[in-house]
Amino acid sequence: MMLDSQRLITLLKGPDWYAHQSAKELLDILNQGKRKRYKSMSAMADRHIEIIMECFNHEDSIRILKTWLSTYRLPLNPDRLKTFEQFHNRVGKLAIQNAQSIRSY
Repeated sequence: MMLDSQRLITLLKGPDWYAHQSAKELLDILNQGKRKRYKSMSAMADRHIEIIMECFNHEDSIRILKTWLSTYRLPLNPDRLKTFEQFHNRVGKLAIQNAQSIRSY
């Protein structure tokens, strides 16, 4: 759960800022060269997905994840993400129906 001040800053800076900042943070974890880096990145991705679902609407949530996958090419594995099913239940149908028209940030 985010503090109110953190939530406010995230909302004020916007989903495009959050998409890039969170992706860079996840890339930093991958670039550490540690053996368990994918596990660490998945745990951090879960935290970010929780924040995304808490702070942003469905369309912005999808665009943030698309930015992670297409721009930053993050190797996210749905089987390793604890929040994936919740995220999919929330926005999966919208994402599938509009896959071609959804842009990344």
